[in-house]
Amino acid sequence: MLQSIEGIMTKAELLSVVENKISSLNETFTLASIDIDNFNTVNSYYGEYIGDQVLKKMASILKQNLKSDDLVCRSNKDEFSVIFSNTLSETGFIMIEEIRKYLEANTFALGDKEKKKEINIRISVGIANHPRNAKNSVDLFRAADSALFRAKKEGKNRVYMAESESMVLKSSYYTKTQLERLAELSQKTDKTEAFLLREALDDIFEKYSK
Repeated sequence: MLQSIEGIMTKAELLSVVENKISSLNETFTLASIDIDNFNTVNSYYGEYIGDQVLKKMASILKQNLKSDDLVCRSNKDEFSVIFSNTLSETGFIMIEEIRKYLEANTFALGDKEKKKEINIRISVGIANHPRNAKNSVDLFRAADSALFRAKKEGKNRVYMAESESMVLKSSYYTKTQLERLAELSQKTDKTEAFLLREALDDIFEKYSK
């Protein structure tokens, strides 16, 4: 399976850019988390070669339809992220919705020259803005991923903007040793215990959604 795409940032590079933008304190920007719908099905049915071409085509379409200062990252196997620089959520939504509609209206001839296949590419997208939806990078990615989750849950092939999520109190029991280790980790990392628990929960979602 394709490991990298020329001209596309890595997840680590994207995180560095986001951190720098946030620390500069002088820019509003929008993050789009993009998932290629049913990519595993395409990959299994047509093979990894066409799967790789789908990824390259997706990257090309994103790059061709964004501003010169916008950034594209391949954040996972079938996921991309886009940073819309100096852009509000509404503008980012309009731009990515135009791309979604373009994909929906077209098929793409991919594969060997003698054996081209007409492939549909559909995407689900979550949109979040700094500082509207989050003040730090962790919460920004969480907000975009939550919006993406809603888009997929509601039937895929759609774009959702992040919304304020209500906090729900959920009591759990922990061993004394677990709580002591959590307190030590909190002091070591300068993160609150509640933040660490939410971070761990996000890791669980990522682990079991693959």
